[in-house]
Amino acid sequence: MLSRRGFLIGAGGLLTAAFVKHARAFVGRTGQPLLASPAQVAETMCWYDSGEQGYLLTVGQWTFCPSPPTWREFFISEGIAHEAEVEHSAIWEEHGVDPGDYDYDVDGFFWETWFDLETGPTGKAYRLLKKLDLGPKLGRRSDEPHLVFCEGDVANDDSRWVDARDQLTLSLLQVG
Repeated sequence: MLSRRGFLIGAGGLLTAAFVKHARAFVGRTGQPLLASPAQVAETMCWYDSGEQGYLLTVGQWTFCPSPPTWREFFISEGIAHEAEVEHSAIWEEHGVDPGDYDYDVDGFFWETWFDLETGPTGKAYRLLKKLDLGPKLGRRSDEPHLVFCEGDVANDDSRWVDARDQLTLSLLQVG
């Protein structure tokens, strides 16, 4: 499934028309996105050239799914209560794991899905950018800045990712 998001530009919008003009000129002149030098960085969004799709966005560096932890390590890292007797039934209902299995590795399919949707760099970017109100798709022209929100398009593919259409879009992401 694909969806597109544009950016609000103009009076009262998130971006000024002047900044968009400046960013567009910079991209045209240098072939690079216009990047700010912030005084403080909370998280770093990275991009990777993905050809015709534009640029794959990630929060932090892109990585393969790491080896699964034990269930106990998973519960601890996610702040899931699991030690008290009363919590065991909730763990069983949610994950199908009883206390005797807490020291075994998390199921591979569950772990890869969790990574793709929650803790992996593409899933983090998807969730972060999906929360932002970047406004409607601008106009009908194909050269307008926009993001493409993607979800796995084949059976058993639960991955989510965001593509920025072009370098102007990369420039506009840091404003607002």
